[in-house]
Amino acid sequence: MRSNWKVKRFSIFNKLVLAFLVVISPLYLLGMFMNEKGAQMIHDGVFQSQKQKVEFYLTSLETEIERMIVLQRHFMNDTDLQTLSTIVDRLTVYERLAAMNRLQERLRLIKESSPYIAQAKAYIPSVSRIVSSGDTVDRLDPEHLEQLKSEALRFEPPFVMSGDKLAIRDYYPNPYNLDKRNPAFVLELEVSLPAIMQYLRQLPGYDSGGAALINSDTIIVNENVKASFDEIRVQLNEVLAAAAAGTGIDGQKVSTARLFTPGGDVFLTVFIRSAKLNSSLIVYVPESEVLGPIRKYRSYMWLISGLSAVVIVVFAYWIYRVIHRPLRKLVRAFLRVETGVMRVDIKHGSNDEFRYLYEKFNHMVEHLNMLIYETYEQKIHLQQAELKQLQSQINPHFLYNSFYLLYRMTKAHDYDNATRFTQFLGDYYQYITRNGKEEVRLEEELGHVKAYIEIQSIRFHDRIQVEMLPVAERFCQAIVPRLILQPIIENAYQHGFDYDGDDCRLYIEVNENRSPVGMPLLTIVVRDNGQGMTEEQLAKWNRALANERHTEEVTGMMNVHRRLRLKYGENAGLRLDRGEASGLIVQIDIPFWTAESGEHVGSQEKGEI
Repeated sequence: MRSNWKVKRFSIFNKLVLAFLVVISPLYLLGMFMNEKGAQMIHDGVFQSQKQKVEFYLTSLETEIERMIVLQRHFMNDTDLQTLSTIVDRLTVYERLAAMNRLQERLRLIKESSPYIAQAKAYIPSVSRIVSSGDTVDRLDPEHLEQLKSEALRFEPPFVMSGDKLAIRDYYPNPYNLDKRNPAFVLELEVSLPAIMQYLRQLPGYDSGGAALINSDTIIVNENVKASFDEIRVQLNEVLAAAAAGTGIDGQKVSTARLFTPGGDVFLTVFIRSAKLNSSLIVYVPESEVLGPIRKYRSYMWLISGLSAVVIVVFAYWIYRVIHRPLRKLVRAFLRVETGVMRVDIKHGSNDEFRYLYEKFNHMVEHLNMLIYETYEQKIHLQQAELKQLQSQINPHFLYNSFYLLYRMTKAHDYDNATRFTQFLGDYYQYITRNGKEEVRLEEELGHVKAYIEIQSIRFHDRIQVEMLPVAERFCQAIVPRLILQPIIENAYQHGFDYDGDDCRLYIEVNENRSPVGMPLLTIVVRDNGQGMTEEQLAKWNRALANERHTEEVTGMMNVHRRLRLKYGENAGLRLDRGEASGLIVQIDIPFWTAESGEHVGSQEKGEI
């Protein structure tokens, strides 16, 4: 398809440039007479920017601390930690050391998972050891253990201040009644104060500004701004005590204030109360540093704001017409293709970039249609190849054993059974080797299975009793792929029974079922009372059936499952289950076809383009 891309046009870029000039030129001319209005807007903007910035940084800190707490709680179920804290007496010295080494390695992984973790520790009273993410395992003294117990309920979560160390602790099983018993273990994540300091340094955005994280027990503030913080601390405490107005995200209390120092300096302050961290985050910047260079714009910014709002609305509508509407049309076309609607053709009136995109999109859809058709043809050929592969997988041992059994019957002058056996064997190989039809009526497939069963019955002297329940006439006329039932029966004979047993039974029945989407299904159930499968084997087979495309080994049962899925889609295939007492149940689901109509009941054939 030849496009008009190189034809001279009024492009989107030219439209945006013109729109930018239309928007900026009047605002610039008005701004020359109204610059005094800028200061107040900047003042409000600084407050709003600081509020949003503080909310964002606090939310990110809360998210990181919550992730650390969740990681800590998940680690409570660590096998080695539980073993060392509960059944250490059953461990040898080597097992104990190996468990502590593995535990230490996982603690290192926890430490490396977050820049806010300085060290991860596990206090284990049962072995009197402190396993940490460092290089050593220290001894847990009784005095240290008593200190941990005394600090369990002294601090409000999530932080514990122990000396000059800020940490997050979790006691197992719980921090209560520690005056009567020792905890099984205590997990501690030491918070990296340098990382918190670095976090606080990023907040103000001004050299003379600062930030602090305050809770009931701790104040974290950078040393280089500690002097200015001390100057506003008294007034800040009063404001924090009275701050109840304004609710931020996730229940945070957001407030702003202008605080005055004894020297007459004014600080613009934003503080947020975090219920999750049980702390307050304060950011303060000097008003003079923020507003000093732009005070002359204070008197003009209100008018500029009003005009800007009107211009922005007009500009936004124009952008909607020339960009958003064509783009939305293109997105909707992509969504239709994504849902499987491949007959999509979109047009664009203007001679710009969207016209080029529309033409390329139409070309892409046309190419996809062609690829889908080619892929469907390849799948049909693959199905035919797999049928031929199944036909070629005739077990040579079955052929050798059959000839040997025929030889023995002939030698024993058992001509009646030899005649019957020869007839069944001939019918069996006539059906399995013919290449004329890929689909047959169900009664033909059942006739082939009966021949195979008769051969095996003569071979095993009727030690395996096979019962084929009566099949309704309308089921007999159903169209099914050839050679889908005999591999299942063969699998039951080869792997299902212990031939030393006396009561070996195999049942075959045909009935009608419904798929989850209501499609009529022809269901063939093969059930035996043999040794069946273990839970692990059954789970492995069900995983293989669910992901048949990624299964490297292709057995007879898997070949049948893949052929059914390839021909009929997700509603067809094999399902395996254990019997009520013993044995295995194999269920073959096939969409219901009939020889008279040649049509699938309730659905169309998979693969229609």
